[in-house]
This record gives sequence, C-alpha cells and structure tokens, in this order.
Amino acid sequence: MTQMTVLNTAEIINNSIVAHYVLGHQLRAAAIDGNRSLPVRAYKNAEKCGLGKLISFLKDNAQMITRAKEVDALHIDLHDAACGVAALIATGNFDAAIDELATGYYADAAAALTKALSHWKVEIS
Repeated sequence: MTQMTVLNTAEIINNSIVAHYVLGHQLRAAAIDGNRSLPVRAYKNAEKCGLGKLISFLKDNAQMITRAKEVDALHIDLHDAACGVAALIATGNFDAAIDELATGYYADAAAALTKALSHWKVEIS
C-alpha cells in the first residue's frame, strides 16, 4: 500500500465488512459441523487481513483519525472474540460457540465493528 485514496480505502472498508461477516459464518459452520481442527491462534491476528493492513499503513503514516482509532480497537476486539469462539469449537464446546456467535461478545463485537466501518465509509465519501 504505497498510496491510499478515498476510493481504495472505501473498497478496503467494503471488503472488510464482507470478510468479517464471512468469518462469523465460517466459525458457525465449524461449530455446527463439529470441526475441531481450527487454527485458533490465527484468528487472533488482526494485522493480516486487509483492514489490519490499512490500519498499519495509517499508523505508519501518522494518519490515524479518530474513526480509524475506533475501528482499530473494535477490529482487535473482534479478532479476540473470534479466537475465543475458535477455542470453544476446538475444545468441543459447540453449543457455547454457537451461542457466542449469536448473542455473545462475538456478536456484539461484530455489530460494533460493522457500524464503525459503515460510519467511516460515509465520512470519507
């Protein structure tokens, strides 16, 4: 990411909303299927996805506006929650994982991140 524009930032935000929505569905599918072979620690790394790379770029270039700081914190929370859900699945606690995805901390973190990303997209447009 050598140059950030409003258009590619908006595209990254759009892709991030979709990717983090898909993440929840992948975790739910693993819980329903009883797939205990999830890479639990991989879910914790918030820096590897497109949004994490955007945040890193903004940090490296002293462009962290208030909304970006909020998104960064919520993004880290979501990945922490995903790691927790993956750990529940890996230990065979499938019903607890499904509950967490539906109404627990993961659900709250996902909703908060999506809301903040949506606001950020409107603000940069």
